[in-house]
Amino acid sequence: MPAMRRSLSGLLVLVLAACGGATASTTTSTTTTTTTTSSYTPPPRAGAEMDHDARRAHMVQHVLPASSDLFTSWDGTRYAEFSCATCHGADASARAFAMPNPSLITLYSTGTIGQQEVLAQYTEACTFMYSRLLPAMQTMLGASEYDPATHQGFTCFSCHPHGMDDDPRSQPAPQAGAPAAR
Repeated sequence: MPAMRRSLSGLLVLVLAACGGATASTTTSTTTTTTTTSSYTPPPRAGAEMDHDARRAHMVQHVLPASSDLFTSWDGTRYAEFSCATCHGADASARAFAMPNPSLITLYSTGTIGQQEVLAQYTEACTFMYSRLLPAMQTMLGASEYDPATHQGFTCFSCHPHGMDDDPRSQPAPQAGAPAAR
């Protein structure tokens, strides 16, 4: 079983390293769920071209119900009371619904100690968010997939705070099989 867990963790790290995708599949112990981005409504025009009222209308009419469906299908008990505050935070109005939301779990760059810790503690959540939520949000917000060459596009860090360089968890994680630092 430990070898299987390492394989799953390794696969999840590779998946999260890519940080984007148009179609994804998630396999759980009993079901396979496929999310296609065509089932979500993109904004009528780029977010920067929409005024506050148009952005709010799109979020309320399309993003909120679709996100609620995604979250409740993943964990209906935890997300039974899904609202704008679920993603934007309890202080969303005071922060003008700005993202990333500082109250969400801090995430760390690929290959860091922090990333390994988050993946180990929140494996199912990371799998759900990467394979189902991320592509849906990219479509619903009209955002491009992350491009590692340009460092542009919608990623996990578009919603979650990014661990700072001075945080020890932002240090590179030891490679499997590598000797321990002395």
